[in-house]
Amino acid sequence: MQLTDEEQRILQGESGEAERIAMRVLTKLGEANGADRMIPVVSAHLVGCSYQIAGEAGIQIYTQLVEQGAKVKVPTTLDPGSIDFRKWEEFRIPSDYAKRQFLIANLLEKMGVIPTWTCTPYYLLNIPHFGEDVAWSESSAVAFINSVIGSRTNRMSAYLDLCAAIIGKVPRFGLHLPENRRGEILLEIEPDLAAKFDDVHFPPLGYFMGEIAEDKIPVISGLRSATFDQLKFLSAAAASTGSVALYHIVGITPEAQTLKMVFGKRRPVRTWRIGLKEIEETIDRMSTFRGGKVDAVAVGCPHASVSQMQRYAHLLKDQNISVGVEFWVCTNEIVETISRKMGYCQGIEKAGGKILVGTCHNDCPLGAWKFNSLVTDSGKFAYYTPTTVGSKCFYTSLSRCVQAAIEGKI
Repeated sequence: MQLTDEEQRILQGESGEAERIAMRVLTKLGEANGADRMIPVVSAHLVGCSYQIAGEAGIQIYTQLVEQGAKVKVPTTLDPGSIDFRKWEEFRIPSDYAKRQFLIANLLEKMGVIPTWTCTPYYLLNIPHFGEDVAWSESSAVAFINSVIGSRTNRMSAYLDLCAAIIGKVPRFGLHLPENRRGEILLEIEPDLAAKFDDVHFPPLGYFMGEIAEDKIPVISGLRSATFDQLKFLSAAAASTGSVALYHIVGITPEAQTLKMVFGKRRPVRTWRIGLKEIEETIDRMSTFRGGKVDAVAVGCPHASVSQMQRYAHLLKDQNISVGVEFWVCTNEIVETISRKMGYCQGIEKAGGKILVGTCHNDCPLGAWKFNSLVTDSGKFAYYTPTTVGSKCFYTSLSRCVQAAIEGKI
């Protein structure tokens, strides 16, 4: 890699030990991936901020960096933590565990990180523009901003993201290069399916796409429209079952106005035709039980938007969650605040639901609840729940999720 004089001085320790360590790590990353130089980034998003991910090793690293005077140089936001910081006792989080999460929060905030605690930072406070280079972790957010916004980031990992935030740069390779953002495989949505493509279809499409993409960039053709929230669900599922960091939807995402635009002079290396049969088979694979008693219903993964909160409240109006069933909505603090002002949170809570803020089922310890069967409308929850929560999981539409919560069964 060709480093500038300033970057060489940082590497030699002239800007302090924290920046020296960060530059050394990023230089090694660049050399391993054939990068030619460093490029500036406009923002960062950190994934290693929950105690579940960072653990004691993370606390040691963050403590060392704070003692060395580390400060982030670009706006840097945080992924969900391992607790709801205000209501952690209500969600049966052990006090010793909560203390460790509060310590991580304190250390990160001393480095100047914005405490958003959300996997959807592109809703608030960290919204990159088309073509801008950023340094983001959180697989669903990476897939979303690369694909839907057209920002540029590789799929960073914990601590690499913080190094980039401290230096304000990343090595130039991978998805930062326009020539590496071309489509490689094609998923053609059959017209009969496209005509009735709805919320419930986006997670399984993403789930299937992640399963077959391997290291290729997928392109979807045939979809007529997609909302912000639908693309969020698609991104999360694709990044869970596979390593998808970028996809294109012809006529919808900004780098894919036409097939020719997204593939250039190349042809797809492989093509799949996706009809209702493929979607139904994928939905079947997403569930690890076939029906029966329900212990929990989990929605808001990735974190719910205000429009989703409105929909939850509408579906639950004049209803009551069944005794013995937990209905949890995961979101961030700003969405929760706005939704409470608009009465949506009160509607959810009146029905017996709970609002889980700044964290989610995948990040907080739920052993005390002894959940055996969980129902969700999230492809990401469907993929991770059997291991992170240790319960069976059933994927279905939001309306059926609410029905399951009311009836206590699916």
